[in-house]
Amino acid sequence: MWWLLACDPGLAGLDFPMTMAGDGVVARLTRERGCQGSTVRVGLWGPGFRTNGDSIAAVVDEEDGSTWLHFSVQTGLGEAVAAMRIEGDAAVIPMGMRPGEFEIHLSKNEMSDGALQVQLDSSAQLLEKEVSFWQQGRFLLKLEDEVVGEVRFRGDKNPVVSVHDAWWLTPRPVEAVMETSGAEIVLRFEAEPSLQGEGSLMRINVPLRSAVVPMGPVPVPEERRFDLVPGELSDQERELAVQQAADSAFQLEKQYIQTIIPKLSAAAHAGDGECRKFSDLDNEWTMMLQGYDVVLTAESNGCSVGIEPSQKQHGRTFRGVIKP
Repeated sequence: MWWLLACDPGLAGLDFPMTMAGDGVVARLTRERGCQGSTVRVGLWGPGFRTNGDSIAAVVDEEDGSTWLHFSVQTGLGEAVAAMRIEGDAAVIPMGMRPGEFEIHLSKNEMSDGALQVQLDSSAQLLEKEVSFWQQGRFLLKLEDEVVGEVRFRGDKNPVVSVHDAWWLTPRPVEAVMETSGAEIVLRFEAEPSLQGEGSLMRINVPLRSAVVPMGPVPVPEERRFDLVPGELSDQERELAVQQAADSAFQLEKQYIQTIIPKLSAAAHAGDGECRKFSDLDNEWTMMLQGYDVVLTAESNGCSVGIEPSQKQHGRTFRGVIKP
């Protein structure tokens, strides 16, 4: 599993030794001089990943004055290659594959040997737990304090995913197609709603044990993010969660329909007891009511709206005729 790898030896006049800290992570940079030149070593200790002692780093100097260090680390799923960008007294470790996502920010820190040893011991203990968690491979998806799904890894077999909240649903656990991308595991699976046959996608960051449902190649605040917490649901707990998700989705759907349909009725009214066809209205109405079949009927005082799902699924269950 690779985070980011590049090999171009060089030094950019870094101030060694250097200790940096931030976001619960500590790094220690040292330099060794020998007959073959200089070797930079990095010690990195975080809550779910660490170097094995200190690791020899490949050094890449950039034209903008920053320096990239690439070095081996241990994670809950084994060895990986980390990248650290240093500029002055600050550093960034990009943990995700998308720009600006899952970044760890460090700054120069005068840390005592005792405090550094506490960080080393804590990191070692936490990594041992991470290895155990990933060996078991059973995680709950949590959004704040609410459990909204599960992921179960099964060795060489495809993982099994279950999601259940107001926004998406697998009525029962489904197999996911898995691929690795840097420090992330990408899961593709079928979930509702699927308005045009599209599948669902979830990116899991292994070192941070976090997940995101991406909306595009660049992170945006509207994306949903989850924590992976070791554990699993019983069949009864899962069935209850699925029913509660369906109830929540219906309440949101009903509120939306009650808000949008009167506006649609007014937009369709052509006067003199006539209504335009739904297909003749602006495309924005088709987008706002994607997944529904809509029929407009003239009434003496406006247009009634008949609506039902094109395909009944999570968040698309409302059917009825709404009078003007």
